[in-house]
Amino acid sequence: MKNYQNHPLAGATDLDSAFNKMWSFYKNYFMGMYIISVAGSLLSLILMADIDMASLQEVSTDPQLVLEKMKSMAGPYALTMLVTLLLMVFLHTWILDRPADEPGFASMLLKKMLMALLPYLAAMIIFMVLTVILTSIGIVLFVLPGLFALAYMATVMIFAMPVTLVESSNPIEIITRSFKLMHRNLWPNMGWFVILALVMVVTAMLLSTLTMLPFTGSFIRSITNPEEASAMLEMSRNPIYIGLSALTGALVRPLMPILAFLLYFRNRGEEVAETEITTDTHATVRVEDLYPQMPEND
Repeated sequence: MKNYQNHPLAGATDLDSAFNKMWSFYKNYFMGMYIISVAGSLLSLILMADIDMASLQEVSTDPQLVLEKMKSMAGPYALTMLVTLLLMVFLHTWILDRPADEPGFASMLLKKMLMALLPYLAAMIIFMVLTVILTSIGIVLFVLPGLFALAYMATVMIFAMPVTLVESSNPIEIITRSFKLMHRNLWPNMGWFVILALVMVVTAMLLSTLTMLPFTGSFIRSITNPEEASAMLEMSRNPIYIGLSALTGALVRPLMPILAFLLYFRNRGEEVAETEITTDTHATVRVEDLYPQMPEND
């Protein structure tokens, strides 16, 4: 296992130092993260634009035709999800290993990304099943437990990608290790995640508002006149809208991977420190060790 104790995102002990490290890393490595995020967002949005959602409205009165339309969209949706997954794994890998700037970085990055892809995907499928079950149970009982379960599982899942890249390619180990790291500092971990998630949501809403400005007319028509709802779907296929969405969305996309490594290094660092202390404590001390050895008589 490679030692990342000198990584720029390692060593955060509280929320203030975490945000300082996040901002410093974001500034120093902005261009690389932004280019990756823009390229991935453009590809995902272009693939989504090829999916004709407006055709669902045309056949909405016939369940059989709706089912057939949805089946025809399964392939493009799966391709879009795959591209999104590849982008996420690539961005995490870049954030982890770019600061080291080792020779052969590009080939190592690609190899590491491909090796992590399938184990991470398997772990995330299991995580999503658990999330749906826990959230559904929480919502059935009361709304707040359901929201707590969602926030809890989202925080656990944020550890999965760092664990996959640094420690293990076994999906079961990825899951158990993620839960273990999460529970080292349960409330601080959830607090950091929720705070950043709220910041990202607010920022994304502001950026979306700026993106929508050139299309205000279509947006108002779709709200005031239900028959014009397809205008929003057509807007999402507009090349200008796709370009603006990719450029603005890429500003916030790297934040969650950065937080993932901040949390991972913080909790893993505490484990390493405790292991060193335990090792020193368990060292056997004999009475003879307390006194200097006397020279032997000839």
